[in-house]
Amino acid sequence: MPGEEEAEKTKQQIGARVDHELLTEVRILGLRQRRRFNELIEEALKDLLKKYATSKKKA
Repeated sequence: MPGEEEAEKTKQQIGARVDHELLTEVRILGLRQRRRFNELIEEALKDLLKKYATSKKKA
């Protein structure tokens, strides 16, 4: 994909311990949607940040 190589340069590898069942569900979701695991994790992290940014504004 165009620009994919450029985007990879700005990414950082992380490590985390996650519940086994949750990890399995995310992997299955990725297979069903034909999306990479890291795409799903990035989406989840962005959604989490939006959630808390919104709740701060309401408070």
